[in-house]
Amino acid sequence: MKFRADLVSGHIASGYDENDLIEIYDYANDIYDEYVQMEVILSGARIYPESEELAQRRAFFLYTTLSMTEGAVNIALNHKGETALWAILLLLVKHPPMEESIKEMNSIVDTFTDFDDETIIQLVDACVELELYDWLKENRELIKKRYPDTFLYELSQVADGKRDYEFGISVLEELTMLEPFNSVYWHMLSQQYVNNDDYNNALQAIDYALAIDPKSTNMLVTKAQILYDMNQDREKARSMMREVLLEDPDNELANHTLAAMLALDGNTEGALAIIRNYLKEHPGDKEAIDHLLTIGNREVDNEEINRYFKSGALSTEQEWVAWADTFYQREQYQACADILLCRLYNTDSLFDWTQLLESLYRCGRYAEVVELYRKYVLRVRDISGLSLSLPDALIMVLSLLREGYQTAAKELADFIVNYNISDINPYEKRLVAIGVQSVLRNILDAIDSSQDVPLSSIDPFA
Repeated sequence: MKFRADLVSGHIASGYDENDLIEIYDYANDIYDEYVQMEVILSGARIYPESEELAQRRAFFLYTTLSMTEGAVNIALNHKGETALWAILLLLVKHPPMEESIKEMNSIVDTFTDFDDETIIQLVDACVELELYDWLKENRELIKKRYPDTFLYELSQVADGKRDYEFGISVLEELTMLEPFNSVYWHMLSQQYVNNDDYNNALQAIDYALAIDPKSTNMLVTKAQILYDMNQDREKARSMMREVLLEDPDNELANHTLAAMLALDGNTEGALAIIRNYLKEHPGDKEAIDHLLTIGNREVDNEEINRYFKSGALSTEQEWVAWADTFYQREQYQACADILLCRLYNTDSLFDWTQLLESLYRCGRYAEVVELYRKYVLRVRDISGLSLSLPDALIMVLSLLREGYQTAAKELADFIVNYNISDINPYEKRLVAIGVQSVLRNILDAIDSSQDVPLSSIDPFA
């Protein structure tokens, strides 16, 4: 942190020895601080140009973070055959087929014995990139001899990412036996048991962790979650969260967890109060907004989403659309629509209308679709700049009908039915356009007929 502060203040970092820079770099790597990593690389090249360990980190940084493969290779070739780390980098760059990767990885493990902490980390990362997870599992005992605690830790992380929970549990059980007074490892084991739906062992493991570090808020939150999910003592679980918040009212995890517990218990007012109180000091916390949107109080949601927009936490339209899409994919259309409406009304633009219009329509918010049609379609001379699709127009026609605007719906439907779709490409989009025109012809026939045809019978979203 001192190194970072020196950089921010404009001082050139020169009062650090080689080991300082190595430790700073490795810690920055652990917390994904690429700014500090880059500055360590530059400082190390200037102050300690002959440092082998700093050169290794520089080469991996060039390859993994900056995608500067040629620069990484040039550095590695000057050290070819010297250490396992250089061999791993060259293997990564070559990225051969799996059979050859396995052969070369076997050679690296057999040839070199200089496996320090960084080498183990890079070896595991390389195996993930080269899709050698099974090889890692098969060679667990052999690699473990090189640097056991780091290897088991890294292997457990990979197992978690692969959702190989039973194997991950076996690795973490071994790690806790290797370092029985490391509360972090017991905590990780507890979480892995939860992932495997083994709550009794999860509770036992988290109790071990808390016996070592009884004031850890993260571990207290995990225990409360386990108690709650086991339905063993939900009141105690909520009480534990409140105790954490008394000590640390800004604790993000505790606020989110207590709010989720209250919402699941049906106490939506209590959940809303927790989240809104937290958002007063943290308006840019998207996860807290996600909790609000899941509860579904639209008045509160819209107020907080607008505050979130003004916080500037998400700056681009792509980020907002991606956020909305997470709800759309879960068929939570209300939240999806409210996110996109916030973006639209604050910027007066939206590059893709389909998810917004469909979400509003599926929620029965037809009047809002009609309002968007009036505000953004009827009031512009050239609608081509709105990026509207034919399915978007169909939703507008259906909404106009459902709100009783039959004449307006007929005019828009007539326009779309007579639209020349021969230039629409690719062909998949033209097929969609053909389908839209077919539905609209049925709608026009229904409007023109004297019979009262129920809209639901020709509504593709019904």
